[in-house]
Amino acid sequence: MLQKNLIIYNWCRIKFLGRSPVGGVSTDIMTTDSGQSDGAAGNATTDGPERADTSNNSGRFARLFEGRLSSFNSLAIPNFRILWLGMLFSMGAMQMNIISRSWLAYHISGSGLALGLVALGRGAPQLVLAPIGGAAADRFDKRKLLIISQFSLVVLSLVNAVLVQFHLIQIWQLVVIGFVQGIIFPFTMPTRTAYISDLVDEGRFSNALALDSTGRNLNRVVAPSLGGLLIAVSPTLAFYAIAIFYALAGLTLLRLPSAKSVQARSRGIMNDMLVGFRYLRESSTLMILIGMAFVLVLLGRPFQQLLPVFQINVLQVGPTALGLMYTAVGVGAVFGSLAAVWAAESPNKRLIQLGAGVSVGVSLALFAFSTNLIMALLFLVIVGFMTDGYFTINRILVMVETDKAFYGRVMSIYMMTWSLMPISLVPMGIMVDRVGAPITVGIAGLILAAFVTGITIFSPEIRRREDPLPSAAASD
Repeated sequence: MLQKNLIIYNWCRIKFLGRSPVGGVSTDIMTTDSGQSDGAAGNATTDGPERADTSNNSGRFARLFEGRLSSFNSLAIPNFRILWLGMLFSMGAMQMNIISRSWLAYHISGSGLALGLVALGRGAPQLVLAPIGGAAADRFDKRKLLIISQFSLVVLSLVNAVLVQFHLIQIWQLVVIGFVQGIIFPFTMPTRTAYISDLVDEGRFSNALALDSTGRNLNRVVAPSLGGLLIAVSPTLAFYAIAIFYALAGLTLLRLPSAKSVQARSRGIMNDMLVGFRYLRESSTLMILIGMAFVLVLLGRPFQQLLPVFQINVLQVGPTALGLMYTAVGVGAVFGSLAAVWAAESPNKRLIQLGAGVSVGVSLALFAFSTNLIMALLFLVIVGFMTDGYFTINRILVMVETDKAFYGRVMSIYMMTWSLMPISLVPMGIMVDRVGAPITVGIAGLILAAFVTGITIFSPEIRRREDPLPSAAASD
């Protein structure tokens, strides 16, 4: 029976993929056992070029199909698939939470200042505690850290939901709940990313990181829409849904194996933090890569907060068009991260990242000076596509350049760059008042393109071609 299955498998490899048989089984045996005579085989070779062309086309199609499937090969690993599914629930809850809490803060106060205070309450502790969270991810069992943090978020979400249900919620309560959430988040994001390396082999690590980014970007489009729909039905339902999503994310973690620390225990977690900063400082490549993420966050992200200015003062369109503008960025981001899944397997991904960075700056400038809604939407799709492709590849390169013992600490510092985005909004807001949104965003885009071009010219290390990692097939 085993020999018969092997014969059938080898026949399929030759027929559709044009590959040699495996297991030492000859094609003669396959032909005899399949009931095909030499004469039948001879007839197959004398059928003329049409049969050969059909076979070649089938082989090309099969190889193309196999190549596309390989872009998702890390999902074939059961433990990573479970982690990835849990990430979808966790990130979906986080995105819905941001939308729902912002709506609730403005609904009960009618104050923009209240919105800012609620956001600050959640963001400030993340910026301060990020290095500690990264050191904890490298020092302790990642699975236990994630389980504790996820179920802590469940409790906070349930408290928020109960306060909303009984009409007891106030702004100070939203600030306090957000502050505690901000303490927890630094122990989830770097830990989840570092945990990936414990679940996949080296050959599929880049692919797993790319798929992780794709799932996050998909949630940026789907989860806010779901949150808005639930708020329209019932705000209480929206907050209970957030708690359910966090609970589902926590339950998936219970099925995963423990991930022990790969570093030796040092004198304390503060010492681990200092060692992490020293490690980063001594790696010029990592410093440049994180710097490239920092510059794009400062120059290439704030435009989204300025889209209402373009809607009213530049394009002079209604609120529906503003929704289309945000959707255009989100759709481009999803496809950009999907493209990065393919780029993650390329030995030229460093050059692809550099090209994407320049494209972000140029397309952002073209959007800024667009006076037509259709053209503006087109350039926003390109901006979203290139930006998330850039960030996905950049994140992969940072992890590839990092020693496994420092994954958590390096990723926590990397994620601090996102907490710094509001810093650039202040000077850009002043410029918008002085010279207008188009010039402000256009100049930011051109500076970004010039910066990435300079990195391309003066940093050979950043544009080098990489040796391909062992393939998943080889590792199997």
